[in-house]
Amino acid sequence: MQVDRTSTQGLPGLRPESQTWVDASIPRKPLLDWRGIVIKGMHYSGALNLARRLAKSYEIHPDSSLPFPRFERVETPKFVILCYHGIGESGNPLGVAPTRELFEAQMRFIRENYRVVSLDEACCELSSGAKSEPGVVVTFDDGYRSAYTVAFPILQKFRLPAIIYLTIESVDTGQVAWYDRVFLAMTVAPSGELQLDLQGLCRFQLNSPEDRLRAALEVVALLRTLPNCQRRQCCHLLENKIGLPQNALSSRVLTWEEIHTMHQAGVAFGSHTLTHPVVSQLAPEELEHELAASKCLLEKKLGNPVLDFAFPFGKASDCSPAALGMLSRCGYRSAVTTVPGVNTPQVNPFELRRLQVGFDGSLARFAFDLGRAFLRPEELHTLNVPLAGSSGPQEVPARVSIGGALGDPDA
Repeated sequence: MQVDRTSTQGLPGLRPESQTWVDASIPRKPLLDWRGIVIKGMHYSGALNLARRLAKSYEIHPDSSLPFPRFERVETPKFVILCYHGIGESGNPLGVAPTRELFEAQMRFIRENYRVVSLDEACCELSSGAKSEPGVVVTFDDGYRSAYTVAFPILQKFRLPAIIYLTIESVDTGQVAWYDRVFLAMTVAPSGELQLDLQGLCRFQLNSPEDRLRAALEVVALLRTLPNCQRRQCCHLLENKIGLPQNALSSRVLTWEEIHTMHQAGVAFGSHTLTHPVVSQLAPEELEHELAASKCLLEKKLGNPVLDFAFPFGKASDCSPAALGMLSRCGYRSAVTTVPGVNTPQVNPFELRRLQVGFDGSLARFAFDLGRAFLRPEELHTLNVPLAGSSGPQEVPARVSIGGALGDPDA
């Protein structure tokens, strides 16, 4: 089978949610962003301050019997968990991430306007169910070095807690994970047509930066649907075909020395597996190894128990019911996804929601989306229980993210 790829076609074989993820990850700016203008007006006029104060005690819920939504008093704790990757750099060569200046402005904003707590505090309060003021948790995935060089000094400046989820093999070897290498391959591949054997012969046109970004996103999205051993084979063939410059992504991953420095200063760490596979595509023995070995190795390095886990990529289709049971048996306390939403005691501690912080360069948009998440929480669904008439886990619609599209392929 041959598949032609152009900038206007989707890649056959991608699930609808995967194609949506690809489309959402392409940065686009409208010529006139009316929504952005309105949000900035609300932010600088003080209207968002009123909504933020209201959200500390109330939520807005739609009511079909009324011409307007109703307000309900909040009786349980609720937390928004923010998800970052790289700061001032991207997790991949073509993606985008908040700048140093924007990240500092965001941290100053949550320090001044919200109760910022550690993941440990959030888990304890969610477990107890006792009423408390809404809180915000700061998390980072993958262990990119900018967490130390850029984010760490800012977190210290504002005395903010955070947790970083590490891909252990990347830290041990100093090599970025497989999806970063896919992005590097699309960066350095010659212009023109690229043919790849991915479940059939696929042909990509690499004639512009957007072509390269879309091709990389589609390759990663397709590889996420394959069994782990098959995904490894495809990555190996891709790297051999293009020939990656081995030093192109050097010094982008945290070292153990940097991790120890942050840990001694109070930054927490969790597991993001050994090799960043798609957990739902792992065989049972692979699943146990990725979850248990990463936890054990990290505990030996830190000298402390490791209780928290982050699902690689983190969408509902990337998780699995088997993983939830394995996490408990391995001794984990919590697991975070990238399914958007606010966390309450009703949320499974192994299915915690997070809001990804995107690349929109507007503090006003960040403030608006964070306030909206608390004031108008989405209806929550269990991620890994198949719905009636379906054959697998259901992807919860990604209605809420912060700062625009995702920007990073990893989560």
